[in-house]
Amino acid sequence: MKTDKPIIAEDGDCGESKRVRVADPGFTVGGEDRPVKCPKIEDNGDVGTSEGTQLFVDELMADVAINDKDRKTNAGHGVVSVMGRQRAMTTAVSTVVEEIPSYDIFGIFDGLRVAKFFEDRLRRLVKDEVKACHSRGVAADWNKVMKSCFSEAVGTVGATTATKAVVTIVGKEEVVVLCRGGARVVLYSHGGVALPLCHIHHHKDGVEQILKIHKRKKIDDFIVFACDGLWEVVSDGDTYQLVKCCLYGKLPDGCISESRTTKAAVILAELAIARGSKENINVIVIDLRSSTVS
Repeated sequence: MKTDKPIIAEDGDCGESKRVRVADPGFTVGGEDRPVKCPKIEDNGDVGTSEGTQLFVDELMADVAINDKDRKTNAGHGVVSVMGRQRAMTTAVSTVVEEIPSYDIFGIFDGLRVAKFFEDRLRRLVKDEVKACHSRGVAADWNKVMKSCFSEAVGTVGATTATKAVVTIVGKEEVVVLCRGGARVVLYSHGGVALPLCHIHHHKDGVEQILKIHKRKKIDDFIVFACDGLWEVVSDGDTYQLVKCCLYGKLPDGCISESRTTKAAVILAELAIARGSKENINVIVIDLRSSTVS
C-alpha cells in the first residue's frame, strides 16, 4: 500500500486544508451569502424540534448512556454512537486515553472487529514511537506509525484495501489525522473558524490514505469527529454554534462540567436524527482547551 509523505503547509497543516469562518453573519452557503440558521436550544439542552419528532429522537437515542465514554475519563471528550435509522450498527468508535503520555487516540472504523484491531495496534505503535522519540529528542514519525498500522490491517479481521477508517491522535503540540474515508474531522477555533482535517472521500479503486498533521495553536477550541450520519444533515455552522453553547455556555442545574463534551455529542446526534439522517451516527467531541498547548 502506498502512503505519500505529508506536505507540511506553512501553518503546520499537511495538505491543502484551509480555515473557513462559519459563524460570521455573512457566512456563504451554496454560493449565497446568508446568516447561519442554528436550531434553538432549550434550557434543558434539547434541540428545538416538534413533540412528535422529539419522541422518535428519544427512542433512537435510548442506548446513548452505554456509549458514554466521558464519564470514564478526564480527557475532555464525549462520544456518542447510535444505530439511528439503520437496522444494524456497521461502524464502531474506539478511544485510547490516559494511557500514552501526552497523547490520546480516537477512531471511527468499519465494524467492531476492525475497531478493536486498530485500537490495540495503535496503542502499541504510538506508545513505542513516542517513547523512542523522547529518548532521542526527536519528533515522532507519524508517517511510519500510520503506514505500519494500516498495512498490517489488510488481510486481517476482514480488513481490505477499501476498509474505511479515520484515526485522530491529539497531543499537546499537534493533532495527527489519518483518513481512509467514512468520517470527517473538523477543528474549530476562536471566532467560528473551521479547519477540515479530514474529508469523507470515496474512490473506486480502494480508499485513498491521507496523513495530516496540524500544529496546535492557542486559538484552537475543539474538534468534532463524526461519520456522514452527522455531516450529511448538519452544517459546520450549526455544529460550531451547538458545541460552543454546550462547552462554554451555562449548563442546566444538575449537569456537571465533566459532561459538557458528552452533552455536545448527544445534542449533535439528536439533531442529525431529527433532520432525517439515514446512517449510523458516530460523534466524538474533543475539547482542546482542556489541555495546554506547549
